[in-house]
Amino acid sequence: MSNNVLIKRYNAYYHGWCLSFGEHDATYDEAREICWLFGDGQIGMALAPRLWRKLYHALLGRHERTPELILSNGTVKVDDVSFNLADEIDRKSMKQLKAFLLSQDELYLFLSNHFCYPSGTRIVTFSKKKPSIILYKEMQPLKVVFE
Repeated sequence: MSNNVLIKRYNAYYHGWCLSFGEHDATYDEAREICWLFGDGQIGMALAPRLWRKLYHALLGRHERTPELILSNGTVKVDDVSFNLADEIDRKSMKQLKAFLLSQDELYLFLSNHFCYPSGTRIVTFSKKKPSIILYKEMQPLKVVFE
């Protein structure tokens, strides 16, 4: 089994535009730092504003080099941003995300939203389905390393 995966990243042509995440099961609670969404062929993370500000550029900004996301059972690290998974929900969801990322031949990363969450909520979406080329442009990939 490979210890890393390359994921194709996409960013919207226009700031604030994004696809809807679609039907899903969620662990949504505004008090949580990460709210996990599980849909058909995709997993999303709605991040608290504190994490969102730190992670947006690292995950979806332009970079000179391929950005690297390091996932372990208890920690997530992107560039110089690191945070611990707070509780059992996060650790269980991370295991599901790892299994999902390792089970796909080609994966895509982009932002989505959903009408049932507060205005401005953006969902970091890992999907096995390529996003619409009408809304999104491809960027350099994201390297995911599993520890």
